[in-house]
Amino acid sequence: MATKNYQITIAGQTYDVEVADTSTSPVEVSVDGTTYQVEIPEMTGTSTPAPPPISAPKIVTPAPQAVSRPAVPTSGGDGVVRSPMPGKIISVSVAAGAAVTKGQPILVLESMKMENTIASPIDGTVSAVLVTAGDVVQHGQTLAEITQA
Repeated sequence: MATKNYQITIAGQTYDVEVADTSTSPVEVSVDGTTYQVEIPEMTGTSTPAPPPISAPKIVTPAPQAVSRPAVPTSGGDGVVRSPMPGKIISVSVAAGAAVTKGQPILVLESMKMENTIASPIDGTVSAVLVTAGDVVQHGQTLAEITQA
C-alpha cells in the first residue's frame, strides 16, 4: 500500500504528515520529518482502520484540599470584631458611639456569594468601625472595636 501525505493544522500550527502502509501495525508516521511508530486499533475487514471506540470522558476530580488558615478568633471577650473569612463588606449598621448588645448584627460580609451577618460579641459601645460598605477584607482583619459596658 502506498504512503499517504496530509497537511494538518493543530492549534494554528501546520504540519506535513506522511502515513505509511496502514494494513499492519505499528504504522510508520512521519511528522515534519520526525518518524514515529503508531499502533492502530483493531482493523475491520477492509484495509481501512476502524475508528477507535468512543467512550465517555473520565472526569477526574482532585481530592479536596484542606485550607490552612491562621488561628485568628473572629471575635472575643476583648470586643475586637475580626473577619471570619475573606470577602466584601455589603453593609455596616452601626457607627462609633452606638450602644450594642451581644448578638446584635453590626455588619454584613459577602463571601463566596453568600451574605454573612457579623454580630457584636459583647454588650458595649462601638468605639471604632474600621470598614465601610464596599471594602474588601481578609480573614482575621479587624472590622470593628467594641468597648465593654
